[in-house]
Amino acid sequence: MADPGARFGFDFVTTLVGSGRTLLLTAGIVRYGDRFQFTTTELYAFGGGGLLVVGLLFGLVLVATGSK
Repeated sequence: MADPGARFGFDFVTTLVGSGRTLLLTAGIVRYGDRFQFTTTELYAFGGGGLLVVGLLFGLVLVATGSK
């Protein structure tokens, strides 16, 4: 059964929120990255890894509760 909230074949709102979060994270790293002891590349890796872990955990919770 098709998801009525996914008119374009994917969840457009989730895509926009994810893109916005990524842009905010990138802007924060570019603006404040020199205040940390890590390089810009390492900060990107930590941010991306953190978002990946949160997304995977959230997806597992949705599957476990039967929401998806």
